Amino acid sequence: MTVRGKSLPYLFLVPSVVVLATMMGYPLVRMVLLAFQNMNNYRKFVNPSLVSYVGFQTFSSILSDPLFWQVIRRTLVWTALNVALSMLIAMAIAALLGRISPWARVTLITVLLFVWSMPTIVTGTVFRWLFDNAYGVIDYILYLVGFKGMLHHDWFADPNQGLYVVVTSVVVWGALPFLVLALHAGMTQVPTELKEAARVDGASPLQVYRNVTLPILRPLLMITTALSFIWDFQVFNQIWTMRNGAPEQGYWTIGVYLFEQAFDRNRYSDGAVISVAMIVVMMLVLVFYIRQMLRIGDQK
Repeated sequence: MTVRGKSLPYLFLVPSVVVLATMMGYPLVRMVLLAFQNMNNYRKFVNPSLVSYVGFQTFSSILSDPLFWQVIRRTLVWTALNVALSMLIAMAIAALLGRISPWARVTLITVLLFVWSMPTIVTGTVFRWLFDNAYGVIDYILYLVGFKGMLHHDWFADPNQGLYVVVTSVVVWGALPFLVLALHAGMTQVPTELKEAARVDGASPLQVYRNVTLPILRPLLMITTALSFIWDFQVFNQIWTMRNGAPEQGYWTIGVYLFEQAFDRNRYSDGAVISVAMIVVMMLVLVFYIRQMLRIGDQK
């Protein structure tokens, strides 16, 4: 291949790089600069002459706030719970898709696509009704199966129940379609002869899944887990919708905390600092997955 031929693929990438640099690079640089300013609503629209660079003063204010670290811990724990549940349930359903009849598979995939097409605000509204303490279906079903004390139970009174049970249900429900379809597509690429050879050697279905299917799916599992972490870490719509636009402090994850600081309190520089912190936390966590992907690539 000539030098020109080797450089041709990179030339095709130039338009995409230019678009990404323009659409994402400028806002990112502007956000970082804003984090070093004292911008708020008054200074921006009433008296712009008061806007000035204050160095790391805003960073110091946010990072020294105990509420910020409480929100970070809550977000990481809640995100880990959502990712774990989403991946486990998705893997189970994806394995099920390979064992059911074609018409049942098509029906289930159609339902998953319908779930995927629903806006998060609509999903949050539906689940808020399902868990409503006056007219909710969940309380009534629990009452019918023997949990008499659950009738008219208020799931949102305790933020731990509201966030880790109700909102988690919404997030996992919305994440399943993509994860199930991606993992099912990956499972269909596992060579049938490998699974048959394992069965001939006396391996049980669980052993075949663990020793044959999972190793082949490992790169895909790493990618879907990383994507799930990115999506769940910055969840906002579901929490905001289920708390009617006024989530209590116990429901604050990093996305809600960012909105409260930047827009509800009109502290734009504080919001920029929190945004930078979000990016840093996500990058630190994703470094592990990137290293794992590189190791997988080196082993091939």
